[in-house]
Amino acid sequence: MKTINSLSGGKTSSYLAVHYPADYEIFALVQIEDINCKPRDESIVKYASEKLGRDFIATAESDLTLYAMRDLEQLIGKEIIWVGGGSFENVIKKHGNAVPNMARRFCTTDMKIRPIAEYIYNNIILEDEKVFSNIGIRYDEKERAKQTSEERELKTKIVIGKRGTRNKWKEVNWGVANYPLVYDKITHYSVYKFWQGQNIKFPDDSNCVGCFWKDVQQLRKNYDDNLNKMEWFNKMEINSNYNWKSNMTYEQIKTIGLQQDFFFGTGSGCQAGFCTD
Repeated sequence: MKTINSLSGGKTSSYLAVHYPADYEIFALVQIEDINCKPRDESIVKYASEKLGRDFIATAESDLTLYAMRDLEQLIGKEIIWVGGGSFENVIKKHGNAVPNMARRFCTTDMKIRPIAEYIYNNIILEDEKVFSNIGIRYDEKERAKQTSEERELKTKIVIGKRGTRNKWKEVNWGVANYPLVYDKITHYSVYKFWQGQNIKFPDDSNCVGCFWKDVQQLRKNYDDNLNKMEWFNKMEINSNYNWKSNMTYEQIKTIGLQQDFFFGTGSGCQAGFCTD
């Protein structure tokens, strides 16, 4: 059975890539179309476009993630495959002009899991085969790992072709979730100590800068650190039929005070496992 490492762009899954080499290293990037969020560095725009095989405009994640994945490829001496679904704008439109939230958690499925599954289905496995998908969940967050063999089965509805002008969909059982960092009892401390000795710069707060999983205080700080991207999240919410969070709008979040003793940089905490530090 082939193995893949599902990379999120953060420290933990990158630690996985270094210490647990797989047959394929795959990184799924969340893309947006807002030119105001385009990186100023044209070389990284060109690099991302080449890796994705299409014109890259911007990402809802920190731009440091782009550099981290480029530098990680050099560190491990092996190609990292970049994949991506439709833009976040198109995904929101497809779901009835509604942003995702805790009750409608489609973003990770549409922009992380499905692009990985489609690449695996089309390029790696034969009919009825599966892959072991190594996921960067640590021992100190093992409650996020699926426990039973049935839960660990990775099933995703993917596009397998066209029927006229319409996409032809099929649910495929493409992999088995695997958690080597949990099995080997790797904690945050081990990951932190390892990256202290390396030259790769990861974002302080990984994953989409405006992810609804993040604490309100983290989102408020991200207005300071990534204003244009947070304004993109704000704009998407204003034009949506739903809100990102149930208790506060993103317009309200940018006006609250910043709690200086808050423990920033805790990541998104998404339970899917494909979108985590």
